[in-house]
Amino acid sequence: MQKLNVEYTRNDNRGSLIQVNTGEWKQLNHLIINKGEGFGGHYHKHKKELFYVIKGTAVFSIWNIQNDEAEYIFLKQGECLLIEPNDYHVLYAVEDSEIIELLNEPYNQEDVWTK
Repeated sequence: MQKLNVEYTRNDNRGSLIQVNTGEWKQLNHLIINKGEGFGGHYHKHKKELFYVIKGTAVFSIWNIQNDEAEYIFLKQGECLLIEPNDYHVLYAVEDSEIIELLNEPYNQEDVWTK
């Protein structure tokens, strides 16, 4: 797991451009999560996931199953988080939230592992 900064931001009279991340992503998901609800409760052996909050606030509960380290990461609008393989993760919406999720490979049920 790694909390990331956006790569580039430009603001001018037309509006804003936010370059979140440059990478080889294979799938994009737009998550809409109601306050108090959660997604996840699993880990992947191969897949990486990048989460970018476009609205709201979320908390990620992360436990790396290899080194047994755990932590909570709060993300607010404009912040992003990279989930690595073997990071058991659960995402909770502190308030109604919208989050972009990028996957380095398409969803595959065979790479979803629970405790």
